[in-house]
Amino acid sequence: MITPAGPEWEQHHWSPRKQDDELVRHTNIAINNEAAGGNAVLAGGLGPPLLTRYKRDALLQPGAKYIMIFEGVNDIGPAPNTASAQTRIGDQLIAAYKQIAVDAKKAGLVTIGATITPFGGNAGYAGVEKEKTRVRINQWVLGKGNGTFDFVVDFAGMVATKGQESVLNKMFDSGDGLHPNARGYQAMADGFPLDVFKQ
Repeated sequence: MITPAGPEWEQHHWSPRKQDDELVRHTNIAINNEAAGGNAVLAGGLGPPLLTRYKRDALLQPGAKYIMIFEGVNDIGPAPNTASAQTRIGDQLIAAYKQIAVDAKKAGLVTIGATITPFGGNAGYAGVEKEKTRVRINQWVLGKGNGTFDFVVDFAGMVATKGQESVLNKMFDSGDGLHPNARGYQAMADGFPLDVFKQ
């Protein structure tokens, strides 16, 4: 999930459609949102990193059937904008995604990988090497991580500026170049492939 960075941000979160959606009205699916604002996969960020909490927050949840991995921006963005640092972050993120997916499949969950949305419009996160890492990760995800994921969702493609994919589309930008606004979250919800939940 992408969550607001603080009280100044619009209090909107991504969710698979609104309550009147056909999926909600005609299935028994519920969403367990274990997102954490400012969270990271590997280390740092706000709160316990994903690698220390995914079993508790997802795999051990009663009745869980699907797990979507949509995180990594707060590992790439704060890291140094150097080739060596970003190569290391990219390698570690891919290894982490693989570990989570393997454990999820052992627990009987369907795995969904999601691309990392653009952050090139944010002065604190933007950087040539950082963007290379985001693109590398996203290309890997879109290829289902060589079998890591059962399904993939291209959130980045839904909210990026056409022809300048490193930045959020202005109509979807909350104003910081990093977090989508309400329209951005709705575009992500509208673009989510609901057929995934029929598997």
